[in-house]
Amino acid sequence: MTSAKSDAAGAPQRTDARTERWREHRKKVRAEIVDAAFRAIERNGPDVSVQQIAEEAGTAKPKIYRHFTDKSDLFQAIGERLRDMLMAGVYPAVDLATEPAAEVIRRVLEQYVTLVDENPNVVRFVLQGRFPDQAEATMRVVNKGREVAVAMAELFSHELLELELDHDALEMAAFATFGTVSSATDWWLGPTPDNSRRMPPEKFADHLATITLGAITGATSVLGVWIDPERPLHDAVRRRSSAGADEADEEN
Repeated sequence: MTSAKSDAAGAPQRTDARTERWREHRKKVRAEIVDAAFRAIERNGPDVSVQQIAEEAGTAKPKIYRHFTDKSDLFQAIGERLRDMLMAGVYPAVDLATEPAAEVIRRVLEQYVTLVDENPNVVRFVLQGRFPDQAEATMRVVNKGREVAVAMAELFSHELLELELDHDALEMAAFATFGTVSSATDWWLGPTPDNSRRMPPEKFADHLATITLGAITGATSVLGVWIDPERPLHDAVRRRSSAGADEADEEN
């Protein structure tokens, strides 16, 4: 069975259904290998080898490279899966239309801390980047969403982009926020891949939300932007001059 498509000149093209089935099969196998990688990392720690991932997947190491171009491709897929898991947990948990920005950040951090608590070694693996290929892949994941390094920046990104801010300063602010969260996470998980935590998850999430709000507010002030934590997200991000005018109006 074939399906018809049109090229740029309008002439019909035929796509073999077998090609589509093979593409879906490859996508399915890649997802299964990433699933196995999560299990292998949690079992063996962040120094896991590709061989250990292959064994967990019940396959040979060369087969891994039939579905991933190299280790960097595999490591990037692991980081992207972790990011997608976070976003899938974040969006149903927040009400962007009515909740104050500070509450949105708090809820996002609660989801983030839950994800970290459930996948500690995978988070270590992504954040630490101990191998050259892994470090490169981690930076590609971060660069791909540099304005959003963590979910909080994702939620603010559209508001910030509408202000046509300086690209380099925006990138610096995103990396500064990411660094705050990732360093705090590394501290919380501790130096060894075990189940001990340096404080209860609820307390860590609460502290991290306060610190992250400060980091976001401080970083965006470099951009001449003010984030009012008590306003809903769609109305929270304003230029400094507008924020000052609003404060003056409220005083009068």
